[in-house]
Amino acid sequence: MTDEEEKRPEPESLLEIAQQEETAKKRGKLTVYFGAAPGVGKTFSMLSDARLRKKEGLDVVVGYVETHGRIETESLLYGLETIPLKVTEYKGVRISEMNLDAVLARHPKIVLVDELAHTNTPGSRHSKRYQDAEEILNAGIDVYSTLNVQHLESLNDIVFRITGIRVHETIPDTFLQLADEIKLVDLPPEELLKRLKEGKVYTKDMAESAAKRFFKPGNLLALREMSLRLVAGSVDEKMLQYMRAHAIGGPWSATERILVGVLASPYAEQLVRSAFRVASELDAEWIALYVETARHAQLSDKEQEWLKNAMSLAEKLGGRVVWVKGDDIAEEIARYAQSHNVTKIVMGKPRRFGLFPSLARKIMVRTKDIDIFLFAGKSEQPIPKRKIGIIKPLNYVISALAVILGAMSGYLLRDILGQINLLFLMLLPVVLIALFLGRGSSVFAAILSVAIFDYFFIPPGFSFASHVRNLLSYLVFIGFAFVISNLASKLDFKVHQLQQSESRNTTLYELSRDLVTARSIEEVLHRMIRHTRQIFPCDMAIFLPEDEQVSVRASTDSIQINQKELGVATWVWLNGEPAGMGTDTLPDAWAYYLPMKTIDTVKGVAGFHFDNPKQILTPENKVVLNTIAQLGALAIERIGSKE
Repeated sequence: MTDEEEKRPEPESLLEIAQQEETAKKRGKLTVYFGAAPGVGKTFSMLSDARLRKKEGLDVVVGYVETHGRIETESLLYGLETIPLKVTEYKGVRISEMNLDAVLARHPKIVLVDELAHTNTPGSRHSKRYQDAEEILNAGIDVYSTLNVQHLESLNDIVFRITGIRVHETIPDTFLQLADEIKLVDLPPEELLKRLKEGKVYTKDMAESAAKRFFKPGNLLALREMSLRLVAGSVDEKMLQYMRAHAIGGPWSATERILVGVLASPYAEQLVRSAFRVASELDAEWIALYVETARHAQLSDKEQEWLKNAMSLAEKLGGRVVWVKGDDIAEEIARYAQSHNVTKIVMGKPRRFGLFPSLARKIMVRTKDIDIFLFAGKSEQPIPKRKIGIIKPLNYVISALAVILGAMSGYLLRDILGQINLLFLMLLPVVLIALFLGRGSSVFAAILSVAIFDYFFIPPGFSFASHVRNLLSYLVFIGFAFVISNLASKLDFKVHQLQQSESRNTTLYELSRDLVTARSIEEVLHRMIRHTRQIFPCDMAIFLPEDEQVSVRASTDSIQINQKELGVATWVWLNGEPAGMGTDTLPDAWAYYLPMKTIDTVKGVAGFHFDNPKQILTPENKVVLNTIAQLGALAIERIGSKE
């Protein structure tokens, strides 16, 4: 091999760069003015650069700028065109927000969008301002914005441990990674504290409170180091891309794949953030995996919320969300890790070590060639005690009657059957109860059977005199009943799983088969609706583009589509992203809307309304809905290419 061949750029790197350049042609450029704390001068620097761009002849407008009453910052606004803010009323208070539609209609070259992590007023199109900025970027407009290091989602727990203050307004790190340029605005802690005392950061009352709580020298030093490291890492990543593109030799690391096992616990979000940081440091793909067991049905509302938030956070941070079903969490995690070439697993550190092996230990035993990272989480809220399954009195009444009926039959046949046969006869109702009524009822039936057998069938009759010498036999009998009931419970759960999976897989197969044979778009749409309703109890509408917006082309009879819902569907078609019920974009919508996308175009929008979206819109179900939408898009593209 010649030296020239050795220096030739890797094809994968060139393809990645080509894809990035193609995306960059359609998308605006994002510049983020990044700092360690409020008051370092991010907004001032952004406005100063904006004035320079305006002098260069570029079309610059102010979408939203927060000056906090700083005179020197306000003076930089003079001469810059400002888009009028949108005023909304929430709980009797008038709140001013950036007018996203006005910015898009004005379509300047550059728009200033201050405070990227800001939470919008409820009822806004997007829940966070960074999502507004993303829509502006997708429209081909450059964005200048500001951000503090404590507002990055992956650093949320670290900032809390340093400052003792939980920051609730955060943005996904993946959005910052899209920035074309990150400009560090730095100020030594001594100068920042001086500005704070002089009232150049907050008003005097607010400054005193901030100095006591947040603006401590130690806090500022730690936050400053974090911001410097993050910007240095961003520069390093760009340098690596350049080296790959130009085949410059270097110590390239092997491909890594990180898996984080998510449980329904208050530590779940912290664990996801830890996994993201590990993956970012290793420049690795990462996966958030949840194993649904029989206990999933017994999760409390709080546990359901913890799980939902953690999986949503993983999706926002760019991880691949996977939801599998099984009866052994450790076994399922190990199986998935080995079959998907995972090199490292991130797990929560056990809070205590008992007689039985912890989940982390079980996974270590099953994954000998995979590294395990254990992270200790710190919960700000008490850990609830494990929820006990709901006791159904009727099941215990039925169990008692079944055992009594078996005992009566045995008593009538006691002269024909020996004691051993009588014992097996008493075991029969216990086994049947285990199969049909569950573990608790089965154990209750076993104890009752032992008591009746000892009292009526073991001499001397009508007494418990023999229970001591037969104690071992009775314990074995009860243990045997427990094992049978446990196996029956697992079998019932697996059968339920297989029935669900088979039903969905069969319906998706039938849908794909029917869409291949469909001869018209109307036929495609009606088949999509029919097959979807076989899987989910929902109302559904399908929208196709017409005159720069979308209109309903097929729907169920009870679907409710008004101008507001039509606007949401149009937004999804234009932006190619999900929106509506169960999302952070236009969450007040009546339905959940998905783009029907092929590789490069959006063919339409599918809207789904569920009476109970919290139960339906799980990560697993979202994958199924997305598959239905994509199958429909491919069928529409196939038919369109023939016309």
